[in-house]
Amino acid sequence: MKIVIVGGGNVGQATAKAALSGNDLHVIEKDATVAENIRNVLPVSILNGDASNPNTLRNAIERISPDMLISAVREDGINIFVCSNAKRFNKKVRTIACIRNPEFLDKEGYEGVDVFVAPDDLSSDKMIKVALLENAVNYEKLYFKDYSLTTFKIERGHQIVGKTVMNIALPEDCTIVCIYRGDKAITEISTTEVHPDDRIVILGTWKATQEFNELIGIKKEAKEFVILGAGHQGLSIARAITESGKKNFVKILDNDINKCREASKQLKKAIVVNGNIVDPQFLLSESIDRADALISVTDVDERNLLACMTAMRFGIRKIISRYSIEEYEGIFKYAGIESVVGYHKIIANEITRSLRNKANCAVHVMENRGDFFLGFKLDRGSPMAGEYYGDLVIPEGVNVCAMIRKGVMTFPDMLTRFEIGDWVLLYTHEVEPLQLTGLLGNNAPEF
Repeated sequence: MKIVIVGGGNVGQATAKAALSGNDLHVIEKDATVAENIRNVLPVSILNGDASNPNTLRNAIERISPDMLISAVREDGINIFVCSNAKRFNKKVRTIACIRNPEFLDKEGYEGVDVFVAPDDLSSDKMIKVALLENAVNYEKLYFKDYSLTTFKIERGHQIVGKTVMNIALPEDCTIVCIYRGDKAITEISTTEVHPDDRIVILGTWKATQEFNELIGIKKEAKEFVILGAGHQGLSIARAITESGKKNFVKILDNDINKCREASKQLKKAIVVNGNIVDPQFLLSESIDRADALISVTDVDERNLLACMTAMRFGIRKIISRYSIEEYEGIFKYAGIESVVGYHKIIANEITRSLRNKANCAVHVMENRGDFFLGFKLDRGSPMAGEYYGDLVIPEGVNVCAMIRKGVMTFPDMLTRFEIGDWVLLYTHEVEPLQLTGLLGNNAPEF
């Protein structure tokens, strides 16, 4: 597939990396230095030019004849404008616009834009869910009904420590997808004993996910939340937490006095304070050490990192942060901050869906590198159709998690017989695509 990516910043580069496999990529970047840097690190064709100039864009589209165009510059309006122009020059090109400010999202859509990708909205939802679930460290919304993937961190003293999974009464509409123990992924779930520091990934509805959180054992209910950053993302997170149905206390801190004034106007149920969020004395004066969860969403990765490291010194149990530069993920994790949300992973999943998801197959990129969550519809050519689960040869690293039949999700056992038209959901850990061919046939995805 021929793909044109407009913009070579953090989002544009994350998009290019997500779309590299099996595609012919062309990046349009107006900054000559940025364009040269991309040329040195990625196997893509570079056009140094301004795609908001209709003549530049027209020439690129006529020369390349792309199947898809993704606009990922910082200005939302330009992304919409570029996609609309691209449709004028080639009606068949599929267009994707990356949007940072949700105010640019129109319910009726825009002529010329096929798909919107809103990293801020998607990352906000992840952080809100992780903040509200006391034992969660990661959350991924799926596109299968109301189901999601949530990762829970098990600690000493939790109620399920020492129990074998088959002896745990899981909530209805919930199943365990895998258990991460250090660098190892366990897919033989039922006979596994739960240990402290295990990370358990569950597939379930939001109600079942909340019940599993309670099943683990809540040491201290989360009621006090501190948000660093009063931009639109900080405001949306604060609004969601205050309106979650519980009596939560929310405080927003920001260096920018103008952002604080605007936040005070918009939020009636949160306290807004202006001050230096990387100053330990200021943070202590605002009693952030009492917070049950701290969420850092400023626009500067370094500021988020410093604030989170300070919060760790104060003993805050749950710390959640965003980052925009891919290389910062390792730095945050090395510093001991486990719940981090990066633009590059949000973008990777959305672009993966756009590129690889078909009418009979969907692919979701998991938190751990090399791991995927797949959904595919059985047809007459599917090796699983007509077979009992107990008779299947399942490759190592694969867990068949669930089945959807006539809109109802169930969790298969050894006597489950798969039928044409069923949707099958499975998790894969570092599995070569060829190993899946025997199980999935033509539905085996190309990662």
